[in-house]
Amino acid sequence: MKNHSDTNVDKAQVDDDTRSDEAVAKLINLAGLRPAIPDDIAQRVHERVRQDWQRATRRRRILRWSGAFAMAASVVLAITVALQPSSPPVQTLGTIVRIAGESNSAENGFYVGRSVQLGDTITTTQSESLSVALAAGLSLRISSGSSIRFDAPDEFMLTRGQVYADSGQAIYRDHGITIRTPAGSATDIGTQFSVSYEDSKMSVAVREGRVDVSDNKDSYLAIAGEKLLLQPNEPFVVSPISINDASWDWAVTLAPTFDIDNRSLSDFLKWAARETGRELVFANDEVRMAALGTILSGSVENFSPDEATLSVLSTTQFQYHIDEYQIVIGK
Repeated sequence: MKNHSDTNVDKAQVDDDTRSDEAVAKLINLAGLRPAIPDDIAQRVHERVRQDWQRATRRRRILRWSGAFAMAASVVLAITVALQPSSPPVQTLGTIVRIAGESNSAENGFYVGRSVQLGDTITTTQSESLSVALAAGLSLRISSGSSIRFDAPDEFMLTRGQVYADSGQAIYRDHGITIRTPAGSATDIGTQFSVSYEDSKMSVAVREGRVDVSDNKDSYLAIAGEKLLLQPNEPFVVSPISINDASWDWAVTLAPTFDIDNRSLSDFLKWAARETGRELVFANDEVRMAALGTILSGSVENFSPDEATLSVLSTTQFQYHIDEYQIVIGK
């Protein structure tokens, strides 16, 4: 017994056959008067025309279905594409500008010029340290054996080691750099300072300006020349630290290069004195004005601040003296 679908197929086939017979008849009539031909030949011609008509009809039906399917598929594709979530833009927070020590860049991916993105974590080995130039002239220097995560343009999470932050001389910014650790956080007010975290102990040393420090219980204020130690279940401890203490040396070697080209000697010396923790002294106002009017050219790229200072001064006509505490410029 045939089912309903078989009946529909047979009916469609009959309709097609009927339409094809009618079409063949019309085609033969359109040909007009013609000589009589044998019945067997006429029958073969009629059958051939009917078969060609059926094939053409099936092809048109297939094309109609194919077109409908293609249109439906395109709609589905458009809906799928529209529903795909757009990827959030990657935010670049800074660039690695200097690497010190033995860095296996092929293994850890560190190299000068590499971008640091929001959410990145930088972990240094015991034999390497590096510095990152951030927006607005901010500098973040990461010591060896450290791990720090970049949570925001001005907020970082230190889970091990030591980091040195230099916010430049922009003392009156809307807000400062915040470095958090599991033990507490430190927020600067236009400073040079370092934060270290090891064995559940957090220390904050201030070289310039001031730093607001807080833990889960209290808030503290550390000013230039102070080092603040926080440790579990112990009162905080404050000890003195000079701006040219040897403990700053590792950070000084990672100072971003000062672009001397078309800059005054005075500008360069102010930078060098600040980076090295020395006082800049001019013999008199005449020497000061002469340094301001001396325009430099060239490059001190990859030089430390001490190396750059000696290199630049040796090319000028100024006399100079450099010791542990001062850079003295004479004429």
